[in-house]
Amino acid sequence: MKSKFAFSFLSAVLVTVLSCKDPERKKTNFPNTLKNTHWIIEAGGLVKPDGAKDYYLSKRIDTAFILNFHAIDFLDAEKFKSYDSWECGNDCFTEVHGKYYFTETNRIDMEVDSITHWGTCDEPKQIFKPAKEMSFNIAKDGKQLRLVRNK
Repeated sequence: MKSKFAFSFLSAVLVTVLSCKDPERKKTNFPNTLKNTHWIIEAGGLVKPDGAKDYYLSKRIDTAFILNFHAIDFLDAEKFKSYDSWECGNDCFTEVHGKYYFTETNRIDMEVDSITHWGTCDEPKQIFKPAKEMSFNIAKDGKQLRLVRNK
């Protein structure tokens, strides 16, 4: 009898623990104009939590003749990757991975999950639990996009 009670109690606790998950983000009805787009960051550097206040983005067409750059790719409807590329001699590279979503027509919130360094870097991978949050207003500036940090 005691073993049945203990088994039932432990099963209930296990189910409760396993069913606890991170709260899902509220779905928005704002159009995602960044989905599957690739950008060169003209000013501002890598998009990361302790990064610049303003970022100026130009559509990336081809990087064959660009040797040194920072970029951001909006990979699908909710994931992004910001990274850098350097010519020979600088073999330390950084990638920022996370999620993004529109909270208004011209505003995105971004959550950084990890920052990875590879090549000759001595820095370890940074994993953020919970994710580091950033918020940006998006403005058109000619053919460029401008991301202006809110927080």
